[in-house]
Amino acid sequence: MNARPSRVDLAAPHDELYAPEVGSWAEDKYRLFWCYADLFATSMKDKWDQRVYVDLFAGAGHVRVGEHGPYLLGTPLLALHVAHPFDWYVFCDQDLNCISTLRKRVERLRPSAEVRYVPGDVNHITSQVLEKMPPLTSGKKVLAFCFADPFRLRDLHFTTIRALAQRYIDFMVLIPAMDPRRNEATYLDPSSDVVDLFVGTPAWREEWGRKQSATTFDAFVAEFFSRQISHLGYSYGGLQDSLLVRSTERNLPLYRLGFYSRHELGKRFWKEAKRYSNPQMDLL
Repeated sequence: MNARPSRVDLAAPHDELYAPEVGSWAEDKYRLFWCYADLFATSMKDKWDQRVYVDLFAGAGHVRVGEHGPYLLGTPLLALHVAHPFDWYVFCDQDLNCISTLRKRVERLRPSAEVRYVPGDVNHITSQVLEKMPPLTSGKKVLAFCFADPFRLRDLHFTTIRALAQRYIDFMVLIPAMDPRRNEATYLDPSSDVVDLFVGTPAWREEWGRKQSATTFDAFVAEFFSRQISHLGYSYGGLQDSLLVRSTERNLPLYRLGFYSRHELGKRFWKEAKRYSNPQMDLL
């Protein structure tokens, strides 16, 4: 029998605290995230001593769709709402207003939760993120799920992924599509290191020179990034295993959601999460 996530209401109350604006397509992302997080937390609760959730761009906990739209739960609060909550949470964000607001919301929702907050640019404080995770001790099995939601390529460095991959950890990564499409000429300029940092090597340039006529730049970056993660021991099902999210207004590609696990169960949960999440997402 296939696993199935529990039901979720993404709506958040308007609590008068700060809530960043997002596009109308954000609900697709949050629904897919929920499906995987709930499957992961529930199915792993009796297999590992501690289940950890790490959010590298946690935000404020609530978001608002546009200037006048509804409020939604962000990924950190969704992770706190799963049917069988994680044993440990690590929330990171560079925006101090977001971290402060998130802390208030978490303390209202689950004051007893084991939560660690790490303010700052995650690419420069990755060691602190690792230190905030439960320590590795003999006889205790710890499994983590990390969500990385960068706004632009420049916001996430591959060195961050590589460092966190020292632990037993699954990754769901938002890979920007609109950003490299809009800034292709800038990123291809030899003086730019944005893509180098995102994929962890400047070697992509030579490969792009051979493939540029056969694929779009954003798809190339996503595939190269995914292959880089596979070198860390993660399974890679090809670009078709990711999900492309498009804008609702003009049907433009916004980002891909990629998933990476060292475990067969993780791949199964990803498949089921895609099945039960919002059908408006396009499978690539």
